[in-house]
Amino acid sequence: MMIVTLKEAKKYLRVDHDDDDTIIRKLIHTAESLCEGTLRKAAEPIPINKVAVLFAVAYLYEHRESADMDELTRMLCYILATEREVAF
Repeated sequence: MMIVTLKEAKKYLRVDHDDDDTIIRKLIHTAESLCEGTLRKAAEPIPINKVAVLFAVAYLYEHRESADMDELTRMLCYILATEREVAF
């Protein structure tokens, strides 16, 4: 189950064409996986997770050629800090 829909992601990204739908879907999946890993638990449909997923999608979309995954992971840790499990 996707926390963020394609429509929500495109609205957040301000993308109004269908040319990038396939890549945006893949980025949503990647962003949700990154958030689950950062949370150390399966993501739940709560607002902070949606914000984190949208942030990650936007970062990955804007930096398709040069994404710094360490930087993105650090930012997700900050965004999800209050929800993050101490250990697996």
